Amino acid sequence: MKKLYFLICIILINSIILKVQAQEPVKKLPHWLTPEEKLHWNDVGKFFVETDPPLSPARNVAEFDQMQGVLIAYPFGIPMTVIEEMANDITVTTIVANLAQQNTVTQQYQAAGVNLSHCDFLIAPSDSYWTRDYGPWFESDSLNHIGIVDFPYNRPSRPNDDNIPGKVATMLGVPLYGMDLIHTGGNYMTDGMGISSSTDLVWTENPTLTHVQVAQKVHDYLGINNYMVVPDPNATYIDHIDCWGKFLAPDKILIRKVPSTHPRYSAIEATAAYYASQVCSYGYNYRVFRVNTPDDQPYTNSVILNNKVLVPIMNSTWDDSALAAYRAALPGYQVTGFLENPSAPWESTDALHCRAMGIADLGQLYIKHIPLSGNQPAQDNFLVQADLIRCSDSAAWNDSVLIWYKVNNGQFSMTQMTRIAGDHYTGFIPKQPDGSTIKYYLYAADKSGRHATAPFIGPADPFTFTAVYTDLTAIPDTIRFNTLDEFYNGKITRIHNYTSSGIDLNYIQNEGFFYNLPIGWTIEPDLVPSYPYMINSGDSLSYRVIFLFPVVESLEGYSIDTLNFTSEIGPHKVIIVVNDSIFTEIKKAGQLPDQFWLSNYPNPFAGITTIKFSINHQSMTKLEIFDLDGRKIRTLAEGLYPAGNNKVDWDGTNETGNKVPSGIYLYRITTKDNTITKRMVVIR
Repeated sequence: MKKLYFLICIILINSIILKVQAQEPVKKLPHWLTPEEKLHWNDVGKFFVETDPPLSPARNVAEFDQMQGVLIAYPFGIPMTVIEEMANDITVTTIVANLAQQNTVTQQYQAAGVNLSHCDFLIAPSDSYWTRDYGPWFESDSLNHIGIVDFPYNRPSRPNDDNIPGKVATMLGVPLYGMDLIHTGGNYMTDGMGISSSTDLVWTENPTLTHVQVAQKVHDYLGINNYMVVPDPNATYIDHIDCWGKFLAPDKILIRKVPSTHPRYSAIEATAAYYASQVCSYGYNYRVFRVNTPDDQPYTNSVILNNKVLVPIMNSTWDDSALAAYRAALPGYQVTGFLENPSAPWESTDALHCRAMGIADLGQLYIKHIPLSGNQPAQDNFLVQADLIRCSDSAAWNDSVLIWYKVNNGQFSMTQMTRIAGDHYTGFIPKQPDGSTIKYYLYAADKSGRHATAPFIGPADPFTFTAVYTDLTAIPDTIRFNTLDEFYNGKITRIHNYTSSGIDLNYIQNEGFFYNLPIGWTIEPDLVPSYPYMINSGDSLSYRVIFLFPVVESLEGYSIDTLNFTSEIGPHKVIIVVNDSIFTEIKKAGQLPDQFWLSNYPNPFAGITTIKFSINHQSMTKLEIFDLDGRKIRTLAEGLYPAGNNKVDWDGTNETGNKVPSGIYLYRITTKDNTITKRMVVIR
């Protein structure tokens, strides 16, 4: 009986202790440095152990990339309505001091209708609820494995907070990398593609490092190639970037806006102008969006979690315009405003973003792509390239890597991308008429069940460019030969200048042959006396493509070759397509043309060109090179050659083995019965 009484007493005592622990208030620390912390500033990072960086190159995961969860701390700095919203889609990880607190939080979540299946807990001591400031930064290394980068937290009297990244790394089972750079999450934003930004607080708090050394740290550990460090336009105690700005996408940044009478108006406008003048990772200047904060509302202090944007609102007449600003900048996202928790009100320097930290999807599938933008040449198909970053190690479904595009106000069409090597894919959007607006996005899926789009929201906010004439244009750019008449009479293509200024034609291929078949073609007439040749605005050069000789065996399908031409702007081509049934008709009709011909490729050439020739019957044959004055440069071949096709290479040297200078040269084949002379161009 005494034993039972003793056991009951122990249970009651433990219950009372757990209840007290659960109700025990966490030490209330302000967002700013306390006077005591200022006295101990030199202790920041004193015992920090720096590790080797991740395998390079690393990619710093952006806030707007795929998230599997979010990290918050108890007692809460955010209202239960925010937690309920977050737990609808992702895992909410709550930092609690002990099991008793976990039970208390679970009861609160259950009472508030929070989805408990999307909740887990990190049992660890903490000093505050500013998980953004001290929480983990995520990166993927060169093997596409997710890890966490830790740093000395810039609050010296909060060791428990400073230890949280290591605790999260252990919980997730990912590596932890120590970067010895005093920092804070509220003063850091990244685009996920090698650009990041902070205020110059990062320089102030790391006085033993030069600016170059600071940049080298973020490069080594986070893969940052362009670290934009700017003055704090707010000039508040906190100097955090999330109090006035936010990356929304690799090419979008949100900056607060105030009336011209506001004391910080000039500084804030100068900051907005600075970002508008900077080139984003997509290769053009940032698109800067503004949100009105006349009374210093913390609207930029929001959280992006996948396709949702959670915005702190103030029960103010400016709330609706703030939400509208986000919707205009981020079409397709679900933008929701949340009022403060009265016990932890939103402040101009401390709101929702400060109190919640996204947890990256450890197996995320990411599409790295530099989009087509601005004006793109209407002359050719539009090349699209992308790399897949597969953090789950699951293979991509190759037939799932797609380009979805639409022209003007049409419907989206799909074309598949092709894996070239590794995880690099290419594809083409078909060329479109001058003035067309093309919108597109990329899609991929892997065998882990994940899928990704680029841009993140996909069809609601696609990449956009305009097709315009920027160069010489071939009309048509595909010549099809389907009948004997077309084969022998030839078909015309026209090189036209649709632009408003003259363009030099540097080269046009005047003859060629199909490498898989002995079919030779040439162009008539030869209109250009020398290169470069100016084609004025609105002018054209028309050429007829004719065939010199066909094959005689029966084939199936189509044979394809290209006629290449180059302007001062770039290379282009005309596709030549021959219906192979023509060759069967020629054989049946006995219409075999003379088999004496001469051609070379490439032309022009810089290294070696192959000269091919065909003779009707076995014969003594001589192949010679001359300059334009008729002086013999070299005899390439001389002797008895069999009937049919033959070839000789020329490396652009004369009889003594010296390279000939750039210019036009003649090459001539001579037999007992025939002679052909043609031109070739040597470039150095």
